[in-house]
Amino acid sequence: MIPFAVSIEGVTEEGTAFWVLAVEGERFLVSGHDRVLRWVPMAECRFARLVPPDAPMPVFTVPPNPQNGGPPIILPNRAERRRLERGL
Repeated sequence: MIPFAVSIEGVTEEGTAFWVLAVEGERFLVSGHDRVLRWVPMAECRFARLVPPDAPMPVFTVPPNPQNGGPPIILPNRAERRRLERGL
């Protein structure tokens, strides 16, 4: 699904919108400013914004924290990096 946002009649102010998290039949799942998930009928929504599929998406890596029981972080050595770069 391509990410898009909708404004909702009687809920959102002018110029504001909610991102659609899921579509089911004739309704959208959105998360409001109060962090509550709601199903909203499509008939009450107006299209507000779209994220083009070729737009760059930020990627954040979050390493596990070994202090909280996660596995230790082991970085590959030079030989392993070269093997990975060659696709072997």
